[in-house]
Amino acid sequence: MAGGESPEVSGLRSGKAGDRPWLQPSATAPDRAGITAWRNQVDTLHSEIQADLTADGTHNRVLTPGVSVVIPSYKGVGHIRRCLDSLAEQTLDRGLIELIVVLNGPEDGTHAVLDDFRAANPGLAVRVVRLNRAGASRARNAGIAAARREYTTFVDDDDRVSPEFLEVLYRHASPQVVPIAGLVNVRPDGTEDAENPINTMLVEHAGKITAPAEARVTTTFNACKLVATSLLRDVYYDTDLASGEDVLFWMTVVVRGHINFYPCPTEGAIYYRELREGSVSRPEPTFDFYVTQRLEVITRLERLLPECDVRSKELLATRIRAQTAFLAEYLKVNPGEYGRVVEEIDRYPIFHMPYERMNGGLERGLVIAYAFPPYADTSAVVMGKRVRMMGRTADVIYNAMDRIRPTDESLTRISGPFINRKAALPTPSYFSDFGSMEKFALAGLKQIEQWQQNRRNWPYPWIYSRAQFAHSHFLAAAYKLANPKVRWTAEFSDPLSRDIADQERGTPVKEGVLMDKLRNGLAELELPIPESTNCFVWTEEIAYALADEIIFTNENQMEYMLSYCSSPELAEVARQKAVVSPHPTLSPNFYQMVETDYALEPGVANIAYFGNFYATRGLDDVLAAIAAQDTWTRAHLRMHVFTTKPEELQKRAAELGISDAVRVGPYARFLEFLNLTTKFDCLLVNDAVTGDSHAQNPYLPSKWSDYKGSGSPVWGLVEEGSPLSRQPLHYQCPVGDVAAATEIIAQIVRNKVGERPYDAAPAGEWTSVDQPV
Repeated sequence: MAGGESPEVSGLRSGKAGDRPWLQPSATAPDRAGITAWRNQVDTLHSEIQADLTADGTHNRVLTPGVSVVIPSYKGVGHIRRCLDSLAEQTLDRGLIELIVVLNGPEDGTHAVLDDFRAANPGLAVRVVRLNRAGASRARNAGIAAARREYTTFVDDDDRVSPEFLEVLYRHASPQVVPIAGLVNVRPDGTEDAENPINTMLVEHAGKITAPAEARVTTTFNACKLVATSLLRDVYYDTDLASGEDVLFWMTVVVRGHINFYPCPTEGAIYYRELREGSVSRPEPTFDFYVTQRLEVITRLERLLPECDVRSKELLATRIRAQTAFLAEYLKVNPGEYGRVVEEIDRYPIFHMPYERMNGGLERGLVIAYAFPPYADTSAVVMGKRVRMMGRTADVIYNAMDRIRPTDESLTRISGPFINRKAALPTPSYFSDFGSMEKFALAGLKQIEQWQQNRRNWPYPWIYSRAQFAHSHFLAAAYKLANPKVRWTAEFSDPLSRDIADQERGTPVKEGVLMDKLRNGLAELELPIPESTNCFVWTEEIAYALADEIIFTNENQMEYMLSYCSSPELAEVARQKAVVSPHPTLSPNFYQMVETDYALEPGVANIAYFGNFYATRGLDDVLAAIAAQDTWTRAHLRMHVFTTKPEELQKRAAELGISDAVRVGPYARFLEFLNLTTKFDCLLVNDAVTGDSHAQNPYLPSKWSDYKGSGSPVWGLVEEGSPLSRQPLHYQCPVGDVAAATEIIAQIVRNKVGERPYDAAPAGEWTSVDQPV
């Protein structure tokens, strides 16, 4: 049974409640003979069930022609008889009908009603299944398991059907065609509604084989359908869902059964659905129902994606979107609970949620980020984390970077809950070409104008742009000049117009529409116009002049960038608006969101480095330090390097004779990378080497922000006074100091496996191919 439960089956094997005495409490000593007898009964029932199964766990019971009508009943004594009477009046030959009543509540007299009904209808097969736990899903699952006819339909115990209901459905049914009767809602006052949305759709498609995607509502309810029992054997209703189990069930039938529907509401087949006060179709707008229960359903719907073809994938997307609409309704009434809703979303492994459906009714700003998820780019990831840190909903404009970056849809988990509309502009993807900057800015302004036509309360109250790519700030500046009241926050990830060697970089700006907008706008505001023709200088200085807030990732960066500003007055203006804000660190749940199966050797210290290897960078100090270890220490050490270019690393490890201690890890997507960081004994991060060109290192590796949230010890190879050197690292040594790195490696090994045994080789002996024999 679904959920791992096997219900007691009373009417199926025996009609006597006394056959289950183990359910009755007793103060007397146990009857050993009775226990043995009960065990024999259980073994017999188990054998019968197994006989119905093939070697792969599917049913091989021969289904006979006709219809199994599954009727779940919970406290149905007051209304089930009307339901049963409507089924007794069917025009379909009674020999083709079996009724399976599944009692799933406390004894309330329903069984007596069933006995009376049986007596009044001796020619109608009526079977009773009793469950010891309530639940409509459990009841339907028990009914499916008990069904012996080729086709199955579900009728609730408080509903009724027209006399032609089964005959019409049976006439049109086939293994891949599911006929659907008309649906009439019966209000609490007894009035009937045949104009409801479901029935209107059915009438529209009446008499036609209809693909599920063409009649999407057919997957949202249980009633009215007749489906091949063989298709239901391995589907079952999810008993862990409090609601929405019908949507999941029928989507699963569609995906796995490859069915079509045949609406036949005009042929006399009618299902009368009673609308009672307090029914699940009329719930209170609680957080549990509108948020938590919907996320439970979405999570399970997503699991069907790998099994979907193109048509069913489109339908599945509409079902997920419909579930997401509940969250939008909840936020519309409770906008102050946005943070709580996002926290709840973060608890679930959902990667294809239509967040724009959730956020469409909320006030929002504008994020301009040339690199943005789903593109697998460091700048895109950091911007996604910034959006999450801000905690405000936004539209976003970014570049379609397919030419230069792969995509990773899982990245949308980071910023997705805060994003409404997204526009990936198909402009050329370059880093320093001003022509691509102008095209992006102008296309972005056009996109904003299109959005403006469909939205009230313009302009945006705030915009946030991030420049590792200068394009973002050019678009933001143009928008700010056209909308002076908007609050603009401009972030610089690193120095832009100067490279790591302190040399100016960039390409010339070109006169045209964008430059005219910028020059004229600055002139009207009597703000300084950059004298340089360098596009990166323009990016920095126009942001200094126009932005309301300027974000630097560390103090060294801020001081360095303002030091080479062409105007000391402008630099001072920028300083007054400056905020130092390191790259954000994600919450712990992101580190467990995607589980990796990367194998680590037990009994050794495992150190990890993520990034490309360069022999001239700090990682080579670590390799040399590994080569300097004694044989025992090196035997208890593994250096894992996750890189897309392993050749140079493997070559260098072979040169040093340490290939046995170095492992090349596979490329990991970002959420996989986060999970990996939690598994190692130490994570390695290194400073960019700037000592020959900078008084102080202005770069803070973005990787530090990810390592910081992992819970693993972090070892930093640092330059004196660098931003990284001021972080709470577990281990720290200067870049280029192999001796210090050697001692740290030995310390990491000792911390993991203990002290080196007395008879092990001392440090420096037999540790490298360069050592004499």
